Amino acid sequence: MSMGHRNLAAGFVLLAVGIGFAFATGQLPDRTLPDTPGPAFFPWLIAFGLIGLSAALIVHGLITTRQRGEVFSGYRLPVRGWLALGGFAAYLSLLPYAGFVLASVPFCGGLVALYGERRWVIALAAAILIPVLLFVLFSAGFQVLLPRGVWQ
Repeated sequence: MSMGHRNLAAGFVLLAVGIGFAFATGQLPDRTLPDTPGPAFFPWLIAFGLIGLSAALIVHGLITTRQRGEVFSGYRLPVRGWLALGGFAAYLSLLPYAGFVLASVPFCGGLVALYGERRWVIALAAAILIPVLLFVLFSAGFQVLLPRGVWQ
């Protein structure tokens, strides 16, 4: 599969994710304080940014394919991609029960191992430190509550 077709495929997938995220965050309440962004401000900013960048990726893919006269030759997602998608699905299903930190540790560890880190000390440190630092950053720094889970 050529780069133009890859950009088109990624653009359409990310566009669908951005639209789905926009619909999911559309029901967030508005803040009643004047001149302050409400809880929906950052999710809407992310959604519109993702939708805009996805549209740009689609346009770039269309231009690249048309200029080069590329023909779709068939493409399969590599095994590593399927493992990452399966791990992400498992992570999303585990998140409401285990909470952000407990669900993110095996997910980050799996991604670190999946993408080639063979030193177990580095993989284990990354698997633990990344979720903990993200949790501290979002909860203490941004005052954003992350899922705690029913098991905690």
